Order: sequence, then structure tokens, then C-alpha cells
Amino acid sequence: MATEVRLPDLGEGIEDATISRWLHQEGDDIKEGEVLLEVATDKVDTEVPAPAGGKLLKINHGEGELVSVNTVLGLIGEAGEEAPAEGGGQPAAEPEAAAEPEQEEPERKVVEPAPAASNGQEIKASPVAKRVAAEKGVSLDSVAGTGPGGRITKEDVLASADGGKQAAKAEKGGALPGDLADVPSLAVRREAAHANIDLREIAQGRPLSSLTRYDVMSAVASREAGKTVEIEPRFAPPPGWSQAAPAEAPASAPAEKAAPAKPAARPAPAELGAGDALVKHSRMRQIIARNMVESAFSAPHVTTMWDVNMAAALAHRATHKAEFAKAGVNLTVTAYLVAATVAALQAVPAANAEWTDDGVLIKRTINLGMAVALKQDEHGLGGLIVPVIKNAGDLNLMGIAKAVNDLAERARNNQLKPDDIQGATFSLTNYGTSGSRFQTPIISQPQVGILGVGAIEKRAVVVSQGHPLEANTGDYLAFLPMTTLGFSYDHRVLDGATADAFCQAVKDALENWE
Repeated sequence: MATEVRLPDLGEGIEDATISRWLHQEGDDIKEGEVLLEVATDKVDTEVPAPAGGKLLKINHGEGELVSVNTVLGLIGEAGEEAPAEGGGQPAAEPEAAAEPEQEEPERKVVEPAPAASNGQEIKASPVAKRVAAEKGVSLDSVAGTGPGGRITKEDVLASADGGKQAAKAEKGGALPGDLADVPSLAVRREAAHANIDLREIAQGRPLSSLTRYDVMSAVASREAGKTVEIEPRFAPPPGWSQAAPAEAPASAPAEKAAPAKPAARPAPAELGAGDALVKHSRMRQIIARNMVESAFSAPHVTTMWDVNMAAALAHRATHKAEFAKAGVNLTVTAYLVAATVAALQAVPAANAEWTDDGVLIKRTINLGMAVALKQDEHGLGGLIVPVIKNAGDLNLMGIAKAVNDLAERARNNQLKPDDIQGATFSLTNYGTSGSRFQTPIISQPQVGILGVGAIEKRAVVVSQGHPLEANTGDYLAFLPMTTLGFSYDHRVLDGATADAFCQAVKDALENWE
């Protein structure tokens, strides 16, 4: 019997994924545990291993398709085994119940299989939609699907069953009251911004709060199919950001129903000169852009700079590097930076927090996000991912070094799991590894701070033996390994004094390493 290929556990809150690429074709021999395909979500790219060995009988969804977490991606079976004619590519339907006399309990009703369309292809419908269609006596062949890729949903069946009354009722119930009626959800705004879609054009007079992500995806599918879809070339602002309301018309003006404004025409693509190249945005670059713009809009950023003498930490590393190597651990400078950051978060808990409308949420568990730069392409375009060292406050230097090695290696090899990049309470970025002396990093929401560390370099530093500001015969010039911290913090939560107390704690930990 054929084995179904499904998505692994992608973490809480993830409902769908995009197929990046298949590493095998139909008919290939597959070993159990071998990587079959790569998928991408809003949080992480991951690999899908083969659940069993055998031959890849069928691929149900191709590269670039958006699939739900319960979708059957493909089938693996024995050589010579034929792939089932039905059911491929859709979430597993509920087991069919044996035909029984009509009962009040809906689960006792017979679930009919989805019929084939007039063109011979199987109709795409969710299991719930198939069950409701069987109960209502609706032929799926006559129902227009509004789900992803034209898939038929329960709402489509209900709308077809009663001439649209149920759909109208659902629409009425789905809209928010009062001034919130024209406020779409954050997920809808993100999807529209990502696809450059005008939400009012999709709504066609309905409240914007009633729109779903699938409405946006359906509009995108229509546009890609060549159908006319008016779009407005703008980025949807993040929550809380609003433009000034237009001035009201004079009272003497006659009352007229305002005609809906036509969206601005999409700008023509830029003309490429000799040797120019237009590199399409990668999914990761689009996510980075979206998150950074959202953070810049929502949190008032302030950055403070601190110079740190790294002599003590480097001396400790030189003394213990061989000892760590015998244990199979590479003792990097990043491990010291992580340990010092953890010590500072323990000293200043307000930096390990989250802004909420009800108050500042102090996080007692320290989950430290560690930015890892990914390989760049021939144009110098790369990516960035932030795996998380969980419960970093419970680890010693050896444990931190192991975690840094493991997460960095798996990040660069595209082997991170969704849980590896979730739950960070603070972030650290060591841009000094690429030679940068100072940057102003952007906070990763909903955290309230991110610590950047520049390159370590020898600098001429005045060492004072007396008063720090007045001339003294004991003062001398030393060449010390120095670095500069760049701490960006959310001014809604942290003030200058608190932010500097955090940086002072990092400085003390690094300069007085024992």
C-alpha cells in the first residue's frame, strides 16, 4: 500500500507552506529518511524526508504551489505499484461511514466521494466541503471554488445549497462593527502587501474586515492567470499606522454618493540598460523587508554606542580553546558575546521584555536569537536567519558554545526546524565577522532590543592611572583589542539610563572575564 508524503510539524501558528523544489522526480527510487523536497514558510525553510523507502509513485503538487499543512504532497510505494486515481494532493478525507438509516447525528451520514469534473479531472475540495455537499445533496461539479488554487470550501457548498443566503450571513457575521469594519486583519494586510494587491478592489464594497487570506490569494491567482485585476502599487502600513483623514467637503456642497477612487495604475517596469539585471525578490528577502518595515513603523528606535576592551575575553579563549576542541566544541568569540548578553539580561530584566497595550511583559526565560548570515549569490544578495538559543540563562560557556556551533551549522545547511527560530526574547547580531565596526540594527518585533557587535580591532587607548579626565604623569597609551557595541532599543519600554545600564553590564562581563 502506498505511503503518503506529508509536511512535518512546522510549528504552532503555521497553516500552509510553499513548495520550493522537489529533489526527486516521479519514478525515482527513494530511501527512507532521504530528503524528498524543500518547503518554505513565513518562518523557516525546511526539508521533508521520505517517510518510507520505495518508488516515488506520484507528485501531487509542483514547485511554487501553496499547500496546507495536512496536504498529501506525494505517494511512495513498491516498484510496479500504481498510484491511486483519487485523493492525491488533498488532505486525507474522513473515513467513509457505512450506509445506515438516517440519524440525527451528522457523523452517521454517508460521505460520498468527490465527483470528477466534466473535463475528467478530479474536483479539488476540502474534506469538510465534500461531507457538507453529500449532506446537502449538492453536486461539487457545479460549485465554484474560492479557496487556494480554486479549491472548494465549506462556505462555497453552503452558498450553492441555499442560493447564497449562508454566504451572506457568514459575510455579515465576519465583519467587525463600527469603525473597525474597514480594518482588515494583519494576516490579510501582509498577504496583500506581499502580492501588491489593493484590498478595496478585492472587497468590492464589502467590509475590509471580512476579507481573508484566501480572498487575496484568489486575486493573485486571477492576476497570474491573465485576468484583469486592478492593483495599487503601495505597501500596506503595519498596525497602528494611519494617514490623516481627508478634509470633509464643504457643508454647502450637494450630497452625492462618492464614486470609488480608481486605484493608481501599476508603474511600468524599469528599462534595463546594457549589463543590468533584474533579480526577483526571494521569499526570504520579501519576509525580511516586510518585518523590518513593520518594526521601523511600530517601535521608536534609539541606538546607543559603547566601546569594550576584549583583552580579557580573548585571553580566556586562547587559554581554553584547545580544551574545548578536545570536547568537540569550537570556542568562538560569539559564545562570549552570548554569555555576556545573557548576564546583562539577568542584571537588567527590562531588556528581556515585550511591549503590550496592557503593560510591559517581562520575560523570565531568556531565549536568545542569534543572527546568522547565509550564502550570497553572484550579485551579493544573500539572506539572514535568526535561530534561537533556548533557555540560554541556564547554560554555561560550554553549553552556549555548543548551541552556537550547532545552530550556525544547521542554519547554513538549511536544516533548521521551525521551533529553532521561534520564541526569541532578545537578539544578538555579530556583524563584526564581516569587518563592520558599527551598525544600527533594527529590533525584531515584539522584542524590545537587539545588540550589535562590531569588529574587534587594535586601537590606541589612553590608560589613566589617576583622574580619568585630568592630565596625569601616570597616563600612558596602549594598543588594545577593542570593539563597539550598538544597542538598539524600543524607547516605549527602555529609557537611556536603562539601556546604558544594560550595555554597562555587557561591558563588565567581557572586560572582567575570569
